[in-house]
Amino acid sequence: MSINYSWNFVDKHDLLRIAKVLKHGKVSRMVSSTLFDDPSTTPPSFEAPVMSVSDLNAAVRSQLERRFPVLWVEGEIAQLTLASSGHMYFSLKDAGAQVRCALFRTRAVRLGWQPRQGDKVRARVQVTLYEARGEFQLTVETLVKGGLGALYERFLSLKTELEAAGLFDAARKQALPAFPRTIGIITSPQAAALHDVMTTLTRRAPYARLILYPTLVQGTEATAQIVQAIHAANHHGQADVLLLCRGGGSLEDLWSFNEAAVVRAIADSRLPIITGVGHETDTTLADLAADVRAPTPTAAAELIAPDKTRLLSLVEGQQRHLQQLVLRRIDDAGMKLDGYAARLRSPAALLERQQDRLHQYQTRLKLWSQRALEREQRRLSEFKLRLQALDPNQPLKRGYALITDTQGHLVDSITKAPPTSQVQLRLADGQLQARIESVLPDA
Repeated sequence: MSINYSWNFVDKHDLLRIAKVLKHGKVSRMVSSTLFDDPSTTPPSFEAPVMSVSDLNAAVRSQLERRFPVLWVEGEIAQLTLASSGHMYFSLKDAGAQVRCALFRTRAVRLGWQPRQGDKVRARVQVTLYEARGEFQLTVETLVKGGLGALYERFLSLKTELEAAGLFDAARKQALPAFPRTIGIITSPQAAALHDVMTTLTRRAPYARLILYPTLVQGTEATAQIVQAIHAANHHGQADVLLLCRGGGSLEDLWSFNEAAVVRAIADSRLPIITGVGHETDTTLADLAADVRAPTPTAAAELIAPDKTRLLSLVEGQQRHLQQLVLRRIDDAGMKLDGYAARLRSPAALLERQQDRLHQYQTRLKLWSQRALEREQRRLSEFKLRLQALDPNQPLKRGYALITDTQGHLVDSITKAPPTSQVQLRLADGQLQARIESVLPDA
């Protein structure tokens, strides 16, 4: 026979009081005083309904999760424990209280940053009760650095929306060109990231032409300017690849790179785009839409431009490989000829004819191998000449000079060097400082 007990006389205030004292060992006294002190509710016999500890904890957990919706809680991380399973256990505290929290591995790996002891954070949590030990705790859904809860929620909402639109799909992404001759850079002219990128590209790919599409990278006008720069680069069609970059900052500082307009412009770009926004721990929606995402601006420049020294080393390695291949074929052919000669068991005339044929084969083989080797050497020489032609220092060795103004900008017209202006002349063995005394245009 089953017995159904009714607990209607326990209202939600009683249950909240039960939850509040669970960990202080006062449950028995409280339940007794709350449920049975009132004579009208005292059971008349020992057959009164009695809750097990499991039922009690389950009831409290159910009431807590129904009473409190998912909410944001702000506090300081304390007593942080990283379990081998990947779960995180810690307390959130303020000046007056603390509460235990659990962040499970599947959500912890999505944070994008490592919480530390003493960090002030905002946590999106579900209020609950850990039934096995009767402990009141918060189950953490996500964790952000203090003060960013609303903005981070907007970030997650935009990410979900744009991901559903297919803007992050791998099938949309383009491969970067192996040897870009013209590189477009979209960033602020005042950004420190621009200096890092240009230094890296000048060192690794001096043959490449750089085009700057200036834009703000922070503030209310940055979004429209970034979109306009991407459209302009695609319209001009001069660049082989675009590099969108800026230095690190807070979520607010990088917010222009999370705007839907920027993400859509990146996804719609005909030119491949690589992003280098912020530091390695910063991930924006622009990074997710880009064809390639680099952890930093410098890393983005390194991915775009193959190192000249590495390319020369690769060519030399191919040359050695071809030489070894030709020599190996010659050796293999010689061994076959030796084998043929050893197997010859014929009269003197037949042996003489076979020896003549062997000599002919040897002569042809040597001629073929010599021609093949010469052909491959010519190809290697052509590769070397092409690489040398790309060296910007070659024209300087023939007496030419590279003229730049005091800002480092190329002077390719007399209009860029008026009288009394200072210029630098870069020669093959150094640089000269010069002052323009007069300008003589061509007739």
